[in-house]
Amino acid sequence: MPIVLDVFKLFALFTFLGISADLVVRNIKHIAAVLRIRLFAFGILLGLVTTLPELTVGINATLEGVAGLSVGNLLGGIIVLFGLVVGSSLILNRKISTDGNLKTLIPEIGIMFSLVLLGLDGKFGLLDGLLMISLYFGLVYYLYRVNHSFAGGGVVMVEKNKIIKAISLAVIGVVFLLLVSHWIVDASLELLEYWNVSRLVMGFLIFSIGTNLPEISIAITSWRKKNSELSLSHILSSAFTNVLAMGMLAAIKPMSFSAGPAFYILSIFLAVILILFLFFYHSGKKMDRKEGVILLACYALFLLVNFWLIK
Repeated sequence: MPIVLDVFKLFALFTFLGISADLVVRNIKHIAAVLRIRLFAFGILLGLVTTLPELTVGINATLEGVAGLSVGNLLGGIIVLFGLVVGSSLILNRKISTDGNLKTLIPEIGIMFSLVLLGLDGKFGLLDGLLMISLYFGLVYYLYRVNHSFAGGGVVMVEKNKIIKAISLAVIGVVFLLLVSHWIVDASLELLEYWNVSRLVMGFLIFSIGTNLPEISIAITSWRKKNSELSLSHILSSAFTNVLAMGMLAAIKPMSFSAGPAFYILSIFLAVILILFLFFYHSGKKMDRKEGVILLACYALFLLVNFWLIK
């Protein structure tokens, strides 16, 4: 019975985490719309904002000495975004057009996979953290050069009170994110006492979905409104922003985890899903339902393999 209560409590906390993140995202989107930020820059901004759950949970997990939860969460989150979110979205919406341009996609995919390469020794230290932070900002600068500018088309004149309200609500949302993420880590530690599973596995099986609720919500909304450009831009940005989050966590405090079979399986599936996404994005300048089925099947197989290992 105690384990059932802990699972329910964790589920409820992730729901509140999603609500808090949504409060931040909605008000940041409002501010960005007022400033008429370009779609490219808007994707970068959304990627940063919607990574707040991963970052706040990661900070609490690292300070509590359970860094494996955060490592699994951030690495597993990339698999969730491309396998579950993109895969299911393609199945539901059938087809989206892409520019097929690999000039920006290859560097983004490469930086995401750098997390695996840097983690092969089972730890992320200060130097690893600084390198990841540098890779992130180097990528953003490269994307800035390719896209020419972050500037928008001027500022929309609105009531000053509306902007103040949006900023205030965003700050309140961030405060709730910090509080709820702390409670999530505490609830997870209680659950780990009953469930014989590594912190890394719990991170990428459970946390990776819970902390990506904002990304899942935005992706579904964007595809439903036929704005696939924003959705893909946001998903890519959220995925490579995980590198920044991991770098910041490693810079705060060195992170050690078990680089055993679970980590290697995670790495293999991450590589496969990223390569598939790269190929699908480039081929035919479109992604359709068939490719969505393949991506979602890879995610499902990833879950099945890990649940089989737990038994």
